[in-house]
Amino acid sequence: MHTGKKIKLLRNIKNITQEDLAEKINKTRALVSHIEKTGKVNHYTLLNILKVFKINEAEFETFNEEKAVKKTPAEYELKVETNILNDKVEYYQNENKLLREIIESQKELIKNLKVKNK
Repeated sequence: MHTGKKIKLLRNIKNITQEDLAEKINKTRALVSHIEKTGKVNHYTLLNILKVFKINEAEFETFNEEKAVKKTPAEYELKVETNILNDKVEYYQNENKLLREIIESQKELIKNLKVKNK
């Protein structure tokens, strides 16, 4: 399935018109129509479209009619939200790890300063 057909299918699942999608990505409805018909889209525009659909490039690449038919829009939304939450959890875990390392470094620095001042 070419890119344009995937976009059209996702747009229909999300109940978004071509006009709505065009407005959200600051393009024209005619361009959205052209993309859906030809599958030709520049990468920057595609990334903006994927943001509207809340889907990443890897998910988009593997997306097809069979997957769309098997899932209701609510199930698809849940998967997207779950992916977003998983990304946030991973981000915060990395932040937490970094903060712990900084704290340990600061403790070591304080310990060294106390020894030096004695």
